[in-house]
Amino acid sequence: MKVPREVGKHTRNKVYAENDPYLPPKGKGLVGVSICKDCTAVYHNKKWFLDAKLYEQKKKLKDINWVTCPACKKTKENVPNGVVTLKGDFLKEHKQEILNLIHNEDARSKNYNPLKRIMKINEKKGEIEILTTSAKLAQRIGSILFKAYSGEVEYKKHENAKFMRVEWRR
Repeated sequence: MKVPREVGKHTRNKVYAENDPYLPPKGKGLVGVSICKDCTAVYHNKKWFLDAKLYEQKKKLKDINWVTCPACKKTKENVPNGVVTLKGDFLKEHKQEILNLIHNEDARSKNYNPLKRIMKINEKKGEIEILTTSAKLAQRIGSILFKAYSGEVEYKKHENAKFMRVEWRR
């Protein structure tokens, strides 16, 4: 079992989003109410929400800015901040169960912050590659897979902490 020393509660503050060029500078935000034209996320009071009721309420306003949210921009431009690679014979036997766990984590993450989501899931040669919009979500996926199925997980963080590569195998 290979678990690097930087996994766990001590790494929680080591993955930063402050230097993300897709986000507005800290302290500044979009003016008024904005709605993403692709995913219907609503920007209100300097925070993004993925809430159908809030969307229906805000889309009726006259002074709405229709924009593309940072997560949709990253997805369109194919600029992930995290890559999770899943490998091993266990993956072949339990693929759907593992993918369900990952989709549940994606839904939980989007509910908390719609800018942290899975961009794409690629399958090739018995491996699964998951691209995420945030390094923290990639780290979290590795953590939940390790907790649920053990195996080996390896975290490789880029020096500027905007990008994380996670590899899980069993």
